[in-house]
Amino acid sequence: MKFKSVSPWWWPLCLLALSGAARADLEPYSLGASETVEHQTNVTRAADADRVAGWLSVTEFNAALDQALGRDRLTATAAFDVNRYSGKELHDLDANTYNLAGTFDWSTVGDLSGAIGADSRRRQYFYGLDGDIPGATASTTLRNLETDNHVFANAQLGGLARWTLFAGVDANQRNYSNSAFDANEQRQWSTNAGTRYATSPDLSFGLTGSVTHGNYPHFVLASGARDDFELRSLDLTTKWQVSGNSAMDASVGYTDADYTEQPASKFVNGSLNWNWTPPSHISVSLGLSRNSDSDTAVTGTLVNNNLAGRSINNVGHILVTYAFSAKTSLVANAQYTQRRYSNDVLPVTNPDGTVTTINIDGTNRTAQFGLAAHFQPTRTADLSCSVQREIRRSDAQIATITPSYTDNTVLCSAAIKFD
Repeated sequence: MKFKSVSPWWWPLCLLALSGAARADLEPYSLGASETVEHQTNVTRAADADRVAGWLSVTEFNAALDQALGRDRLTATAAFDVNRYSGKELHDLDANTYNLAGTFDWSTVGDLSGAIGADSRRRQYFYGLDGDIPGATASTTLRNLETDNHVFANAQLGGLARWTLFAGVDANQRNYSNSAFDANEQRQWSTNAGTRYATSPDLSFGLTGSVTHGNYPHFVLASGARDDFELRSLDLTTKWQVSGNSAMDASVGYTDADYTEQPASKFVNGSLNWNWTPPSHISVSLGLSRNSDSDTAVTGTLVNNNLAGRSINNVGHILVTYAFSAKTSLVANAQYTQRRYSNDVLPVTNPDGTVTTINIDGTNRTAQFGLAAHFQPTRTADLSCSVQREIRRSDAQIATITPSYTDNTVLCSAAIKFD
């Protein structure tokens, strides 16, 4: 196994270990590094007959800031990854990626508070991993960096009072480095406002309304019109601290979506999440959701933005952690995602570079299972190994557009952090 232009896995760890004696001087900052080596049986999530196996090395450097400013607080995180694949077939996927985020939480002398922030993420796009673009699967064998930029602002009036009013705005932008994906680049703006009422410190109810406008600026329909959309949602929410060891939150709502030259969509959306941490070695997190977000993965790195997608998604997940000791734990997770496309008009890039449209009507289903073991020899170090399995099955009528596949992953990671 040979990786191209990759530093030895131990180099970032040794570099930070030299500064261990000075870690107390880093506050309010923190620094870290990690090295992950993994093997996948189907790197590009191609149909099983065309799968390509490979090794991946990810070297990450990260930093964070958490600074109180009187009644306010400034937080920021930055992570930079060097991703390198083995094998001639996969070297085109080598890329440097990042994940950046910053938030300023503010509050006034009264009960008015809020936050402003921004985040940006760049990663290699892989079909099916966190989201999918039907008809563009062939391009996942080439380098294609997906960049998400997001800014937001929100405010609430009420503080710790029983009654709270809140409002917020978001702007999102998704770009691709591969020109074959230009028609899938997206812009989105959204606003939301609502109220919450706490009947007690342990139980609250809320009502939220939101409007989202978006478009695909490089996707022009046959009529010459740009592909725009608008979503309007109204949601009822609740949070319940059932006991000292159990908490739940839930929402149910209705979404009315309009699209340019596509049938309108109306659907019920919602979520249910339960966290249980009994006074023992085990903790459980269980969740269900139904929405149109383009990214539905629960595991992995998440950012704040939720771009609207072209499918209705039903997602269920469970995460169970068992701590053998203060230093050793075992984590099991499972997720099931059902994506339903209902006569959606989608862009397809032809080999000659032209873009045509197709109608897609069908469902794909993805099951993900994982088991990970963690060991923390010191407060600043973490060692882990895991196995994961991902299975995608698509209806026959859309199998050539969103192919079925299977992928098995084995990985080990070493991380160190000083604050």
